[in-house]
Amino acid sequence: MSAALHTRPDKLEDYETVLYEIDMLRFTKDRLMSADPFKSEGEEWVYLEAFLLHFRNLIEFFRGKSSRTDDLSIAQPDVWPNQKTPTVDLTPLNRPDLWTKYEEIPERISKYLQHCTKQRVIKKKWDVQAMYEDLRPVLEKFEALLPEYKPATKPAMPQPVSATGTLGAGMKSTASGAQPSLTPPLTPQP
Repeated sequence: MSAALHTRPDKLEDYETVLYEIDMLRFTKDRLMSADPFKSEGEEWVYLEAFLLHFRNLIEFFRGKSSRTDDLSIAQPDVWPNQKTPTVDLTPLNRPDLWTKYEEIPERISKYLQHCTKQRVIKKKWDVQAMYEDLRPVLEKFEALLPEYKPATKPAMPQPVSATGTLGAGMKSTASGAQPSLTPPLTPQP
């Protein structure tokens, strides 16, 4: 068992919390829809539960009303203001219909996630792609209004190649340990 502490990425502004939810929704959806097999059923379940959690958080945000005073909502952009907050009318991004479709039904997502309920023994199949497509247009419109924030799905930076371990026993190197240049070497012109 790892004794390491774990954390999520820093979010400096409240709008980044919503962008984080969007990024994680995509990350989990992409993994669930991938042709790559899961290592175990447990791994698949973790991704499904994470997808459902981020999906539920987003439909609650976009439904246009807050349940609690500290909730973020598309209807209250003044709660998450900064210089980058859009000054456009956000009313078209209100989607209470998605909340109704997924949370105001007997087999709502919350019954399968928030706490142990009798509902959990009832097998439920989740159409991840269809759920994502229901939400995708509003996500794209919202993201277009703000700076990019994609900690989970941003392309990975090239990792420096370490010279450690490439030398034979007893050999020494003059390598400084600095990152190798990503610029291709210049070749002399004939």
